[in-house]
Amino acid sequence: MTLHENKNWLLTLTLALGLALPSVSYAQDEEEEEDDPFGDLEEDEDEGEGDGEESGDPNISREDDEDDVDDWSFEGETEKVEEVKKEEPKKKRELPAEPKRYGHSGNWYEVPVDCAECPDLLNQSFGIEESDVMREFFDFVQIDSDRKGGKFVFPSIGQNRPLGVKDATSRVLVWQYVIEDGTRLTDTYATLWDLGVHADDGVLYGRKYEIQAWTDDAYEDWEKGYKAKGAYIPENKLRSYFDLNPVKKLTLEKRNFQVGESSRVTFVGYSSFVRSDVSKEAIAKEQEALKAQAEENAKRLRDQKEWFRKGEDALDDRDWELALAAFLKSRKLGLDSLDLNYNLGFAYQKTKDYTKAITEYSTILETDPRDIDVRFNLAQIYEKQKDFDAAIKEYQTILKFDPDDDASRDRLSLLRAAREMIQD
Repeated sequence: MTLHENKNWLLTLTLALGLALPSVSYAQDEEEEEDDPFGDLEEDEDEGEGDGEESGDPNISREDDEDDVDDWSFEGETEKVEEVKKEEPKKKRELPAEPKRYGHSGNWYEVPVDCAECPDLLNQSFGIEESDVMREFFDFVQIDSDRKGGKFVFPSIGQNRPLGVKDATSRVLVWQYVIEDGTRLTDTYATLWDLGVHADDGVLYGRKYEIQAWTDDAYEDWEKGYKAKGAYIPENKLRSYFDLNPVKKLTLEKRNFQVGESSRVTFVGYSSFVRSDVSKEAIAKEQEALKAQAEENAKRLRDQKEWFRKGEDALDDRDWELALAAFLKSRKLGLDSLDLNYNLGFAYQKTKDYTKAITEYSTILETDPRDIDVRFNLAQIYEKQKDFDAAIKEYQTILKFDPDDDASRDRLSLLRAAREMIQD
């Protein structure tokens, strides 16, 4: 073999060995990988610190430094994007437009009250929600534009019931004869509301009554159940119950007043209706004014009692002028009682103002004609005025109520004798 041939053979052998070495190295790496399953993980962590292209692993790229496999992507693989479904807002039930208002007409929504015994808005709270919520879930009274009638709308049962209305400036009377489905189980004949207008005309608030009638003559059948006969208690008579003093004085403790042989009025408690645009600020403003008024009234009551006590002390000291001034001050502060009438009458009597004393005593006798102490004082005044006939009449009345009143008997005997002497 020539020298030139030897050189060609060595070059060929060197190239063959160079091509074979990477395969051997790769095979060794695979064997080491089997012995150490965490080897690649450590190398990847080290390589991740440098440039990805120079690391010898072009198949994997990573955005940012966050250790989140969800952000890894492979070449040639289309990135999957999850579509986010947007929930469409639920559509509210379309509500009819509110009717146009004329004065107190339109819709008045019935809302619950917390204080069934509160005579005004002081300390009262209402379940007032947003107008749409109120319109959707609350029953309401719809007063006609002429304010002489209307209807009660019950969305929960999808029914309307007729009602009567008498609308004044600051007072609204509402009444409704009963109309019920099914068999009659109660004696409720009608419902009445005596409502005042409050909070910038945004609240109807007042007393609620029921009329009971326990006779079949008050009811009649209809296709779904029964209803009240309007002829049994006509509307004008029903309205008259509102102004009866015994009805106005009913309380939850004493709630019934008999108005007929088979009917009565029952006080249920206080009730409220509000407009859909009611202003909570207007309610709060009225409640603050009522609170201030209540505090003022409480102070006035304390002052009334204080001046009345001073007057009684002055009577004990026989200081008639001071007693009279104190009692008059108590009256000026609003005190009105029979005890005050008596003490004023006595103070006027002692200061010889007999005309005013008679007025005070007569006021007491209008309420209690049997008050013999008042009649005895009146008889003494008439004696001072030389009106013996009037004095004799008072003493006779006293003895009629109390035959054992010796002082009146003695005065009567003396006056009769004196009158006979004058006549002779």
